Amino acid sequence: MYESIDTITLKSGERVEAGVVKGPDPDWAEGIEALLEHKAEIWRWGNTMVLRGHPDVEAYFYILHRGGIPFANMSTVETRGVGIFGHVYTRPEDRRKRAAMELMRVMMDHFRRRGGQALYLGTGYDSHPYHIYRAHGFEGLEPHSGYMDYYSTSRDAFETGYFASGPTEVAALDWRDWPASTALFAGGFPGVTRCAGMRIFGRQSTEGPLLPFIRDASTRRTDGKSARVMVLRQRETTAVAGLTMWSFDSLWPRSCVVDVYCHPHYWDRAGELLDELELPGADRYLAYCDAGFKPKAAALSQAGFRASATYGQRVARDKARTGYVDVTVWEK
Repeated sequence: MYESIDTITLKSGERVEAGVVKGPDPDWAEGIEALLEHKAEIWRWGNTMVLRGHPDVEAYFYILHRGGIPFANMSTVETRGVGIFGHVYTRPEDRRKRAAMELMRVMMDHFRRRGGQALYLGTGYDSHPYHIYRAHGFEGLEPHSGYMDYYSTSRDAFETGYFASGPTEVAALDWRDWPASTALFAGGFPGVTRCAGMRIFGRQSTEGPLLPFIRDASTRRTDGKSARVMVLRQRETTAVAGLTMWSFDSLWPRSCVVDVYCHPHYWDRAGELLDELELPGADRYLAYCDAGFKPKAAALSQAGFRASATYGQRVARDKARTGYVDVTVWEK
């Protein structure tokens, strides 16, 4: 579905139309796919899915176009107003005409009008795009981080409501969890070693790391295989309050890495998450935990893991590298 939003005057004086395409929309899919064809294959697949398929997620493509041919784009993928912002692109011949600034204004106004709650993005720290996003209300998750967030109220108000105690369900990963999970992994919650299998250490977006697992989950369902990623969903807000997954170790043969990470209010449900994860056959199962991080250590212990070794000063606690944490290897 296409909605015309505004008419934009570029720096060159040309007037063009700004609008939003809400997927799925096969009429606009080809033009948007052509505009974003430079993206890596996994992103092209994701765009095609939300433009031509019917995944359980809301996708918005904000575009500037001439006669129905897009030349600038910004996208959000959301679950109940919590989303990932990306695919910012203007054709080279149309750059330096304030297209990005004007389209950003249109997008943010529209996001607020339809009740959007939170957006997350990743870019280069202190880059030109970083400062464009800051001008529209985004802030870095922490000093020296290119990951940024925006809240229609405030971070504290949003997280208090979003992760409020309430009924939950353990379920296999699906599309709605892609944007929803970023609020958990970008949050300033305890735990640096969050998901070794997706290489998530410290605060960051799940935009890039999780998308291949979304595709894998679809394939596994079609093939009748058990899920390799399970989530703990807060039923009322659809927040991903916890996630667990398995992956084969890239170094040691027949070794399986098990990850689990939860919001502080939900670590008491981590055992249920781990119980629902069907593990593949392996000689050993490994898990990684910040040394001294008691909630995760307790969950691993209850699941039958035992601490076997500790790596000193293994991972930076933040992007500014103000300190490092020891990481304990757990094994069963």
